[in-house]
Amino acid sequence: MAGLGALLAGVAVCEEPRPPKVPPAKAPAKGKANAKEGTRAESKETPGPLARWNRMTPEERREALSKLPPERRRELQQKLQEFRDLPPDQKQQLGERYRAFSQLPPEQQNHARELFRQFNSLPEDRRPIVKQEYEQLRSMPESERNARMNSEAFRSRYTPAEQQLLRDLSQTFGNPR
Repeated sequence: MAGLGALLAGVAVCEEPRPPKVPPAKAPAKGKANAKEGTRAESKETPGPLARWNRMTPEERREALSKLPPERRRELQQKLQEFRDLPPDQKQQLGERYRAFSQLPPEQQNHARELFRQFNSLPEDRRPIVKQEYEQLRSMPESERNARMNSEAFRSRYTPAEQQLLRDLSQTFGNPR
């Protein structure tokens, strides 16, 4: 799950709809071993909401999950498992993207969420194709990206809605060069 897929998963888990806020887990009493010592290094690569989740006790997690509708709970559990299964470098990349996303002004975050909804509403067979194109576009300098999006090959491969989505994603998340 690399690139846009990782970001989409991260945003789906972290941003919408927001799970109930649960206060951070209390620090263990002095003299007791912290069972989560091993997660400190991981928290550097873990996006904010997931880092908070990792600090919660199993009881706090169950309570937070119990407040969600069953479908949302299943989705969240699946996304958490997908995140746990990622290699460390992909977790770190996702964390960096989440930090960048969280620094966007609220209106840009909302725009990004709308783009993610549009991407997720594409037919399943089209998502990998659009994702691959997006990854290529975001790695290009702006002039190359614009030339690619104005090419006949681009227009013939993607529907007008996909073309617009790719333009919006590239404009919002393209690497400025």
